[in-house]
Amino acid sequence: MRYLSTRREIEGALPTVAELLRRKEEADALRVLSQAEIELLETGHDNWNGGTELWTAYLRVPVGVFVPIEDQRDSLCQTISKNLETVIGKDAGFWVSVEIAPRRAAAPGAKTPDGRISDRTRAAVLDEMRARRTVWFGALDEIGFLSRIFDLTTMRSHDSRFETAEGDIWQHCINNDDWDLDWVFSDRRFRLYAVEQETFLKFIAEVLHPIVRTDAAEQAQLAAAFNGHLRRDGWELVEDVIIDGRPTYVPERKVHGLGTAVQRIKAVAASLDSDTLYEDLRRLERIGDTEPGEAIALAKEIVESCCKLILDDRKVGYPEKAEIPELLKLLRTEIKIMPDGIDEKARAANEIREVLTSLGRIAHSLGPIRNAYGKGHGRGRDFQGLEPRHARLAIGAASTFVDFVLDRHLNQLKT
Repeated sequence: MRYLSTRREIEGALPTVAELLRRKEEADALRVLSQAEIELLETGHDNWNGGTELWTAYLRVPVGVFVPIEDQRDSLCQTISKNLETVIGKDAGFWVSVEIAPRRAAAPGAKTPDGRISDRTRAAVLDEMRARRTVWFGALDEIGFLSRIFDLTTMRSHDSRFETAEGDIWQHCINNDDWDLDWVFSDRRFRLYAVEQETFLKFIAEVLHPIVRTDAAEQAQLAAAFNGHLRRDGWELVEDVIIDGRPTYVPERKVHGLGTAVQRIKAVAASLDSDTLYEDLRRLERIGDTEPGEAIALAKEIVESCCKLILDDRKVGYPEKAEIPELLKLLRTEIKIMPDGIDEKARAANEIREVLTSLGRIAHSLGPIRNAYGKGHGRGRDFQGLEPRHARLAIGAASTFVDFVLDRHLNQLKT
């Protein structure tokens, strides 16, 4: 019985494949895998061994990486595919082939997806359900479904006989059943055409949830239809955990790279087996730089979690409410930062420690900026909030810091 989707099993294998390539000194294959934008697609099915899913990992690399390896890309594809098979196993129920291609330049005037889902795309997804007459709440009732996303007990009632939304929804959908099927799409309390992006994505993901959508064929058809609309903005709903033989879906940016900031952290952090760190990384992947304030807060939490996890592993105590500067002071005495074989007191060691400490402090220092300029503080009409570049600064600093210290920590544990 599989409990993770095939896509998740492939994604989970990629960091280990990269580590195998590094250890085997397969420099060209490692360069391709670490610098590629990776798209995973199910491309067929074979009846071998009771049924085998056929997947393709499309690795799109910068032209500067592609040209030197063009003549050997078939052998590189085989090398990467062979190592994938080594990690996944031959009896996994799926097989992955690899294709390497140059990354396409954007067409002149084409809009590069910036992580935001447009009003047009939102409308298309919601109107898709309305046109299909989709029973959006599926096997649940309206209250059971909406309670998975909203707190109905804090929303006002449209019916004077009831105090909350939960009351009037019960009256008109369950007791009397006198509201049209698509009432929720125009209800101003839920604002589905204009609600925050994360809530919108959660709503359509819940429509596909196995508890809600019990017909596998309908689930797959709706997922394909939603993704057809989301694709224009660079998003998709992808299969995650398997429940009762059907996948749950989570929203993600469509094409990712193993070498991007968050992916680098995930590749190393997987060894720490921390659910909290994993969830923070998953959320950071979802919002990217579209919500700068939230991204900065998450970057700070990730640096803090990383420090505490390493100190815990090394059985180093720290105050319960210790903040990043104090944790950094403890960490820098524990982590060997110089290359293997070079004394920790060698020339430039202090400078490297200062650079590393500064990276950690960036995430901490951006916290007050986020508090001052983030949303939710009753700002006036002339208020200017944080911008995506601030989020990228925090994420970049956090990823470089975490990538380095986790790698050094884990390597030192092995020796």
